[in-house]
Amino acid sequence: MRIAYTSDLHVDISQRNWELVPYLAEVLKMVDPDVFVLAGDVSPEIGDLEYALDCFSGLRGLKLFVPGNQDIWVLSEEMQGLGHDSYEKYYFYLPEACRRNDFVPLWMEPVVCRGVGFAGSIGWYDSPLGAGDAGMAFPREHHYLLDSVWNDNRWACWADIATLTQAGGGPAKRADAEVAREFNLRLDQDVEALSRDSSVREIVVVTHYPPFVELSVEGIPFTGSRETGGILSSHPKVTISISGHIHDRRDILVGNVRAVRCPVGYLGGDRQKYQDLVRNCLEVIHTLEEEDFLGRGLT
Repeated sequence: MRIAYTSDLHVDISQRNWELVPYLAEVLKMVDPDVFVLAGDVSPEIGDLEYALDCFSGLRGLKLFVPGNQDIWVLSEEMQGLGHDSYEKYYFYLPEACRRNDFVPLWMEPVVCRGVGFAGSIGWYDSPLGAGDAGMAFPREHHYLLDSVWNDNRWACWADIATLTQAGGGPAKRADAEVAREFNLRLDQDVEALSRDSSVREIVVVTHYPPFVELSVEGIPFTGSRETGGILSSHPKVTISISGHIHDRRDILVGNVRAVRCPVGYLGGDRQKYQDLVRNCLEVIHTLEEEDFLGRGLT
């Protein structure tokens, strides 16, 4: 089985990001993967997301999506005050956009394809960049991580309906650690269900946030939840982790899990050819199928 993956299209960031997507889709048609994974951060605007997903309409294989932090932003304080929040996008608007465009909303619907189980989650984090680290000296190429922290604080609205702020202020926001715990519990349940399925020989887990500390950038605090990695490591059938959020490529082994990411990121003003950009933001990995062990086709 061939699994192609990318993340962080950020079509709202620049014209170059927007223009890359149809070119990326054309390359994927030639690759013709069995499964295509898009690991979050397309755009805060549903219309932009639908544009990007529709670009991949010509792919024949299974198409999977999990949201990133920017996909769940509610870009209106007025709308937040009226009770519209990120849960509404995560559990309703984003899944519906996926289904309209023939993508599986993986955080809602784990799937099995030819003996490989797929489960997903946005991931979230216990605390963004670690407590008190937002002012640390970041390398210039990773300043977007600080921007993400500031914007999450404003636009990521996981509302706590059990606690209301002062009149007219709307519901209070839940702590990041509580949100991460909630999503980790759901992910653990989904992976456990796939693990109990005798037809599933291995499991691929897709998250937006990196699940393992080993996926961090050197010198920058971990931007995820250690509990997520613990879940993946605790299930022997989990063999592959696909994630995004941090804009560099990774392919490492953490315990028995191959942890990979291959993002687009923020494209600047350089005029690098699209085919060169695709080489840097699209990867294909293979899983072994039963017939590979049986020597199918040999005489």
